[in-house]
Amino acid sequence: MSEPAEDFVDAGYGTIDVVGARTNNLRNVSLSIPKGRLVAFTGVSGSGKTSLAVDTLHSEAQLRYLEGLSPFVRQYITQRNRPKVDRLRGLGATLAVDQRRTNRNPRSTVATISGIDGYLGLLFSRLPALGVGLEVRGTAAHLNSAHFDRKTPEGGCCDCHGAGGSWQPHEKLIITHPELPLFEGASPWFAKWRSGEHAFVPALARKRGVDLALPWKALPEEFRHCVLHGTGDEPVEATIDMPNKNETARMTYTSNQPLRGALAEVRRVFTNARTPAAKERYLPYLREQLCPTCEGSGFGETARRVKLGGRTYPGLLEEGVREVLTWAEHLRNGLAAGQRDVGEPLLQDLGRRLGVLDRLGLGHLALSRNAATLSGGELQRARLAAQLSTELSGIVFVLDEPGTGLHPADKTHLLEIALELTDAGNTVLLVEHDPELIARADWVVDMGPGAGRLGGDVLVAGPPARVAAHPASLTGRCLAGGAPRRPRERRPVEDGIRWVELHDVDTHHVTAERVRFPAGRLTCLTGVSGSGKSSLLAALGTAAQAALRGSAIDAVGRVTGFEDFGWVALVDQEPLGRTPRSNPATYSKAFDIIRRLYARTDNARAHGYSASWFSFNTDGGGRCESCTGHGRVLIDMHFLPDVWVTCDACEGRRYGPEAMSIEYRGLTIDRVLELTVAEAVERFSAPQRLAETLRSLERVGLGYLLLGQSATELSGGEAQRLRLASAVQRGEASREAGLVILDEPVSGLHPSDVQCMVEALDTLLDSGSTVVVAEHDIALAASADWMIDLGPGAGPEGGRVIAQGTPQTVARTGHPTAAFLRRHAAGLPLLGAPSALGARADAARTPAPRTER
Repeated sequence: MSEPAEDFVDAGYGTIDVVGARTNNLRNVSLSIPKGRLVAFTGVSGSGKTSLAVDTLHSEAQLRYLEGLSPFVRQYITQRNRPKVDRLRGLGATLAVDQRRTNRNPRSTVATISGIDGYLGLLFSRLPALGVGLEVRGTAAHLNSAHFDRKTPEGGCCDCHGAGGSWQPHEKLIITHPELPLFEGASPWFAKWRSGEHAFVPALARKRGVDLALPWKALPEEFRHCVLHGTGDEPVEATIDMPNKNETARMTYTSNQPLRGALAEVRRVFTNARTPAAKERYLPYLREQLCPTCEGSGFGETARRVKLGGRTYPGLLEEGVREVLTWAEHLRNGLAAGQRDVGEPLLQDLGRRLGVLDRLGLGHLALSRNAATLSGGELQRARLAAQLSTELSGIVFVLDEPGTGLHPADKTHLLEIALELTDAGNTVLLVEHDPELIARADWVVDMGPGAGRLGGDVLVAGPPARVAAHPASLTGRCLAGGAPRRPRERRPVEDGIRWVELHDVDTHHVTAERVRFPAGRLTCLTGVSGSGKSSLLAALGTAAQAALRGSAIDAVGRVTGFEDFGWVALVDQEPLGRTPRSNPATYSKAFDIIRRLYARTDNARAHGYSASWFSFNTDGGGRCESCTGHGRVLIDMHFLPDVWVTCDACEGRRYGPEAMSIEYRGLTIDRVLELTVAEAVERFSAPQRLAETLRSLERVGLGYLLLGQSATELSGGEAQRLRLASAVQRGEASREAGLVILDEPVSGLHPSDVQCMVEALDTLLDSGSTVVVAEHDIALAASADWMIDLGPGAGPEGGRVIAQGTPQTVARTGHPTAAFLRRHAAGLPLLGAPSALGARADAARTPAPRTER
């Protein structure tokens, strides 16, 4: 089914030959890939694209490189598992950027991700010594790059040690409604039992003769001060009666000690929280306060005083990419003859990285922007800039869905960079779903025909025209202009509809007096990359959760129209978890029901096996103790990468012989985990809750996933759809309306899979929920009930609501998104590449004369 790659080879480049690839769901794949070309790997979600390009080609190249290092160096490098492939010929060095969001360091920024901080640190430590724009008062003469790294003792602020500030409890976040009684709505902190100090407040009230039924603001000032700030050395005696872990027993104890106060108690429990999830529980009561010494920069005195080109290092990091690029150009033009040997190479490499960031649609981002605040697409492109800035040739670049998070107006630049890399003699392997980017590739490897067990084969490989002509290829139908989506029936936004409103929004660069979202409708936020969509979406989610708690947040002045909502679901693409034991069955809670079914069998009852006994996460239960329920054992290979091997005791089945002797409907419990979601839907029509849970997974397009597939192997899009399935199930089961918020829900989806996502969103609307998405997919935006277009540009040039209304209303404006809405309505291609680029792409598809080898 594949055209010979040798007929498409430029002289001197050759091919990458894959023989017998079996990584993940690949089924003994063998093919040849032309080098020196732009090659797109396509197919439906879960068809094996990433398994071939990233987990096989890149992983093998990485291991081959590491094997050339000394054993001493290799022991300090985390290495990938060796892919399952018989032979790989013609594979050189690779650089890869995948879609997995792995960076969780709170100090990670745009500058550190892209490597720009290293160049700036060298510039600021080397050029002042040569007298370039040096403005130092009382600073040591000998500088090094550590003075410009806030994570080092030399470069960090002496007071905050580089953190830039700290989280501190705030009275207004603890007491949100002073017009109400303390335990009856005045404070979300005191609304639930969050610490042992709660029981001491009534004792203090009795001691002071204070009536807690009165509004908080009517209570004596001295009493309110004690509740918030503590009683100092004065003890308060109280007897506490609370449930024990065993719900049938209670625990009673008496204490006589001073009251810490709510502010100190919040600080204590937040500091002692051991996990990010635990700390998240207390964040609503804290506000980040900047360090007064370094004014929040985290840098020491040297970095704050040394100036280069009129700017300090911390001040430069606060500027956007474009502004720093301009600064670097001015600095380079001002170098004296004796300074060029040091300055020019650094400034050349710095300018190249800044230029790539700008071309990838990130020119608006400040270099100090924290990685955690970036959207998934922005984070990936920041990592991409570090890889694409090289001037090497002969490299294989593996880019996993780089078009994610890009507005159609920005995709031309991505394509230009990819073609420039191939012109320089590199090979670019693009894992992509966007038909317009795929159509401009030189060679396409289409995986399929389906997903999961139904995929893993090369359906067709060749130029885009050959793929478009293949009758069984869903990608080909999209390239040929077929496979249109079924039109969505829009819900009217008529007079009298309820609105959710955010007032006085001020978050990152988004400012607005009022933003309105129609209740019970699908609203789509649009705008160029960096216009503020993700920031506004995050503000909506945080404000909605705060409204449910009765608290407030800094980013939004107030929220109205949320009285009828009972829950909020934030459906993002963050990984589900780091433990390999987590899987779709456990995350969706379907496995809880399945374990109870097995515990109710006659055989299990006879042995006294409970539902928890069937958990592979529980010690002393039915799991295999040799592998502690993993099904695999990690073998330490010392200087070689660690290897997971199938457990000999259970043969990979996770359970011991006692558990595997118990069957339900002819299946042992380990075999249930080997079912796909679609197979489980057919097997389990009852009980109703289990059937509904499984159907919700299938409804969002995850029918191909194994129930027991490790969460660490799921893509960001698959993780997001698992969360969406939970929201769908919650919407159908809840008697209260909910707000469901999704950031780029169709990223990572093949066009043929988007229909499932749209139908899932309509299911949420049918249950009375309100859905708000931020999305670049013009087809989805055009089908929304309401649109909010942000812009007009990115960064400081954006952040404003420039148009809102139905898609037809927004299309009549003169803004960038409107032009693409009109092209979509007219059936025209969205990616209007410049004529020169189009000529380059067309020329690339013309095979070079076949070379003899």
